[in-house]
Amino acid sequence: MFDSIDVYEQTKTATTAGAGLNISPNGARLCHWLGVDLDGGDPKGPDGVLDGGRAAVLEASREILADGSVSRKPIPYNTPEQLSQGGGFHHMHRQDLLMCLHKRVSELGPESGVKCPIRIHMGKRLVELSQDENCATAVFEDGTTATADLLVGADGIGSKVLKETWPGRGQRRWTDVVCYRGLIPRDKVAAMRKPDGSPLDHNPIDSYTMDTRRHDTAWVMTYWVRGGELLNVWYGVYTPDSGEFPEDWAGWKPIENSDILETTERAFAGDPRKDDILAMGAAMVEPTKWGLYDRDALEEWQEGRICLLGDAAHPMLPTFGQGVNQSLEDGAALSSCFKLHGNDVYSALLHYERVRHYRASRFQFASKFNFKVLEPEDTPERKALLAAANERDFPLFAHEQRAGNDDSWIYDFDARNVGDTLPKKKLGPWDFRDREVIATARKEMMRNLWKPETPSTGDRQITRDELAQHNTFDDCWIVIGGKVYDFSEWKDHHPGGSFVARMYAGRDATAEFSDFHSKAALKHMDNFCVGDLVD
Repeated sequence: MFDSIDVYEQTKTATTAGAGLNISPNGARLCHWLGVDLDGGDPKGPDGVLDGGRAAVLEASREILADGSVSRKPIPYNTPEQLSQGGGFHHMHRQDLLMCLHKRVSELGPESGVKCPIRIHMGKRLVELSQDENCATAVFEDGTTATADLLVGADGIGSKVLKETWPGRGQRRWTDVVCYRGLIPRDKVAAMRKPDGSPLDHNPIDSYTMDTRRHDTAWVMTYWVRGGELLNVWYGVYTPDSGEFPEDWAGWKPIENSDILETTERAFAGDPRKDDILAMGAAMVEPTKWGLYDRDALEEWQEGRICLLGDAAHPMLPTFGQGVNQSLEDGAALSSCFKLHGNDVYSALLHYERVRHYRASRFQFASKFNFKVLEPEDTPERKALLAAANERDFPLFAHEQRAGNDDSWIYDFDARNVGDTLPKKKLGPWDFRDREVIATARKEMMRNLWKPETPSTGDRQITRDELAQHNTFDDCWIVIGGKVYDFSEWKDHHPGGSFVARMYAGRDATAEFSDFHSKAALKHMDNFCVGDLVD
């Protein structure tokens, strides 16, 4: 289908791009399929990676509880056979993954004797885009343009492609959570001590695991990256009074270790795990800070020759470890859809949206639900999420039964399999909602609808001559399905009421109403029914 792929990156040089990430089996197998080696490479110490690789394939996840006990769950999918097929849980430094991808692209370059179909352009900040039936065009801040058969927006939660293509949609939302992150070299991990000089109760040096410590409004996660040479540390702290972070910040804000220590003292006050966390906060090298945002699921990801991918389409909170993996799945599915539909861009993009929207939205919802443990139970949003989750989904969020007793739907999934026909549209996170909760909400909504002090009886016979006498904005009767309704007051309490009164006063409005109102809404209309229209 495509002879070449051009990647436009807004930054001028690659940065450290945060710290650690998790590539689970569903994403790792796709990397293996693409020839991206996550386990090889030659890290060169504190100066970073020259040619990528060296993921840490961990043994287990642990939750270290406040009473000193440890919940330990072995990490599956890490058998030699699974690893040989590209499976396994790979924990990596973000820059290492970027170098792995770059290395794979360079292998297709001129030095290998193969023409490379991928070109990377740095310093290209998108300012405008357009499309017609033949192509899509991007305009960059430096005045240059690019035109192609297809434009894929993989530009994150603040996607410019989203803003240009769907203005006003997908506004990011402050979560009231501040994140801290940093790396600790292995020798410093081994040397960590509590403030009183005693050994840590649970030093990560003693276990090749991913560890979590949760408090009422704080969460600390650690795991090894770069083959066990660096410990990635991540803090999430519910801080509703911190204020929103500036919109134009491009990444993580450098901070002093003292900032983390002050936060730990406050968030884990009285918690016996506090001293271990203080030791990690003091040892972190070049720690950073960021405000965490999320977005509701979008209804659509494609329009014409433009589509969204990864965080631009479905940004996820970090608590489920699927952000990068769902991006990899998006890419694999998009490739398969074009293999199936060939030059038919519109069919390929619609197929891509249909096969990816439900699954990615489900992870969006799960990550958001899991993250709400950092909020007090009485916050409105947490109440809404708890009401929306069906009881059968709760094992998805428990450490002992992570993703339920059968997590194959997550980790055995192959995004390359998109079928050979266009699937039906399937809703996203709404699939989790308890039907009784929805029914209760609808009943409450109906109770709150405006009603006249004296409802109409609906027992009169109305002639067309009488109807014609009520044909003004202030004295407005209309006909719906052979019945006459008095909208004189209704119009002032209903969205679109003014439009209806101006368009249909004294006339038949059946075409405007009949196919678009529920049985409950039609029943509510009985309060305004004057009677039947007769000739």
